Amino acid sequence: MASDPGRLKRSLAARVQGSALVLYFALLPYVVVTKWRTSTTGVDGALIHTLLVVLALFWAGFLIQVVLNVGRLRRGRRVTNGGSAWLAGLVVAVLALAMPTSRATLREPAAMAVAHGSASSTNHVPSRRPSPAAPLSGVPLALMAKRRNDQLRQQDAGTEDLDVDESIELLRARNPELIAHLARRAGDAFDGVIEVRDNEPLQPAGAPTSGIVACFLGPSAEGTLVGFAREGGRLPILPSWSAEEITANVVALYEGKVLFARSESELLRALATRTLHQSIVVYLGVANELDDELATCSIGLQPYVDREAPSHYARVAPVDAPHSSDLRVELLRADPQVAGLSEPFVPTLRRRCIEMAAYLALHRHEPVTGERLRTRVLVRADVDASQRTLANTASALRRSLGVDQRGPRLHPVTGSGLYVTHGLTSDVELFATLVARARQLPVSDGAPLAHQALLLIKGEPMASTLRGFEWFLAEGHGARLARDGEWAALALHHASLQRHNYELAFWALQQGLLIDPYSDALVEALGRVPRLREFGGDGARGAQDRSVSSRGAVAMSWAFAGLSQQVFQ
Repeated sequence: MASDPGRLKRSLAARVQGSALVLYFALLPYVVVTKWRTSTTGVDGALIHTLLVVLALFWAGFLIQVVLNVGRLRRGRRVTNGGSAWLAGLVVAVLALAMPTSRATLREPAAMAVAHGSASSTNHVPSRRPSPAAPLSGVPLALMAKRRNDQLRQQDAGTEDLDVDESIELLRARNPELIAHLARRAGDAFDGVIEVRDNEPLQPAGAPTSGIVACFLGPSAEGTLVGFAREGGRLPILPSWSAEEITANVVALYEGKVLFARSESELLRALATRTLHQSIVVYLGVANELDDELATCSIGLQPYVDREAPSHYARVAPVDAPHSSDLRVELLRADPQVAGLSEPFVPTLRRRCIEMAAYLALHRHEPVTGERLRTRVLVRADVDASQRTLANTASALRRSLGVDQRGPRLHPVTGSGLYVTHGLTSDVELFATLVARARQLPVSDGAPLAHQALLLIKGEPMASTLRGFEWFLAEGHGARLARDGEWAALALHHASLQRHNYELAFWALQQGLLIDPYSDALVEALGRVPRLREFGGDGARGAQDRSVSSRGAVAMSWAFAGLSQQVFQ
């Protein structure tokens, strides 16, 4: 506030407007009712009645605006400055005090307190820490407050862009006792998942902990699930998290710093320059590819699989892919398309826009030069596209992708001719991420992730494209997709056979063959899946009038690592 006089003035103006609105809401109904009664006998009764109706409509409009702002604040959305926003923040604060035991998700508690409209009412909202007797609602908020405190204390990159009011409200939710309780609950284990139950008393203070990180995994049947890990361990994370979501959710449970490394070279640099006993490094790549010495000096990642959840193997029909807020380029289908467009592509540029969106989505972690787009993506019959074609395609693509809170998803081209996107991903990248995380687990534990990956396949990839996408094969995306598809299909096939779910085993191989129809391993495995004749039937005559059971079927034992097969009765 002190460093921004304009914000202080806006805050005071919002409070004055909000106070005036309170008087307006309270006095206007009284004025309307009394004037309506006294004007029934007057000469200008009709005119006065009309004015009173207009005032009542204005009153109802302001009331609806306040109700909508209250709903936005409770959902964690921002509202514009003004008296109605201040009044809505005051109402949210009163509701929070009236219902202190209501549960909240990871983002809802902080969003309710730090929404822009309620930031100006900080004097009316008392600071509330999670109760020691009911830490469920406080665990996500306490972790978020701890992370924001570490960012400000360590002056991490980007802290100058943080909202001051939001940071103040979030820091009020700090709960060092709860953070220390989570660290003590972890004990001496290298990694794992702890469940903080409702009404669980906080453990007494002990020796300070060091070198441990945690992340919120979601609610459980009896409380809250929190994953943790130390150096040499693997931190459980949600399978759908991207690298950005991982860095945003991992929190140090000690007074230290968490560093993140995407590649082995970044890991070596971080380990060489870190301060021992004060910094810990989390490796965002595939942990199995690390050298043992590097793995013991850092924290790897592993997807969290709820072993008590219903089995994924009971489903065969494809279901919706894992949710993502980004626009997604779908290439794992015969006709590529972009899901979630703000407006349809221009018909004459549709193919070029989809191909350009696919290339930018697969290279979203790096800027792409316009020259590469002209000579590699938009090229036709070995003739490079012109600058005008590139500009027209980029403009049409930018218009169709739309904008979000960060601006256009396809950024304006830079002065050096670079194209950068945000909020745009692809099912190919999600497929590769799920398979990479499944590889870090034993086959039985990684099979659910392989199942999620195979559910993304909706047909033979790009089978209906008549031209274009040569770069997809030239850059190795096709080869990697075939390799990952074969692994995922064999992993789910093997796990399904162990559970005698032969239908799902057959479906998994079919999904893999959509990606790589010429895979000898998939074709050979497909021929070994039990069929009707192996159940004692002889075609339709033996199977029409009776149910099929697994008795008498051929079972298979597979040494998965060596891809060796043994068939026995």
